[in-house]
Amino acid sequence: MAFPHKSKPEKIKIAKNTYKNFLTFFEDTIEFKKHPEKLNEIEIIGEEYIITALKSNKPVILVTAHFGNWEISPKVIVKRYKKPMAVVMREIEDPKINNFFKKIRGNENIKLINKKRSSREIVKSLLHEKRILGVLIDQRSNASTALKVKFFIPNTPFNPAVSKLSKSLKAIVVPGFSYKKEGKYVIEFKPSRIFTKNDSIQDFTQWQADIIEEMIKKYPDQYYWFHNRWKNINKG
Repeated sequence: MAFPHKSKPEKIKIAKNTYKNFLTFFEDTIEFKKHPEKLNEIEIIGEEYIITALKSNKPVILVTAHFGNWEISPKVIVKRYKKPMAVVMREIEDPKINNFFKKIRGNENIKLINKKRSSREIVKSLLHEKRILGVLIDQRSNASTALKVKFFIPNTPFNPAVSKLSKSLKAIVVPGFSYKKEGKYVIEFKPSRIFTKNDSIQDFTQWQADIIEEMIKKYPDQYYWFHNRWKNINKG
């Protein structure tokens, strides 16, 4: 669905490299946990966008996707910009695996928010604790509140939660992606956006989908294709 014009060998190559990258990113995440000083070696692109957002004194939401090694971004941000974060995450059903990832992801400066009980904690984190909120916005959404956007194909359900937060809390939304380029890690921030009177929830959500799609097209084997993102979608 995402690459209808690519040949079958090209798609197979992307699929195989996706699994290889997944294992590499997992190993690297553990390595960064053991040796946090290595976080200083990561290149930052578009740093002005996150710095400007932080200086605005407005709530800041960092949107990303299941792309590259998103696990390391919060650690780099709190270390580099001296700003605590809150990360919205989905609980893993297996308690042992869930606890394992909680230890990797969270610490005193990175609060983990359960996606199922997130609304109150999100507002508390943004407004009262002055944390940057990190959200992976690309997961398949079955909720009745999902919007239909073009994410590679038309009519893809997409979560409008970040758009609604920006509108209600006047939060600045900064897209950011962590990926490998020429064997080295890069964190790239994109131009930020804040909801204005000229925006609509639909347009603001489509903007997020467009940025994620753009990054996936550049590095298709660094996106996690494991779950069927377009399951039961009408492609017409």
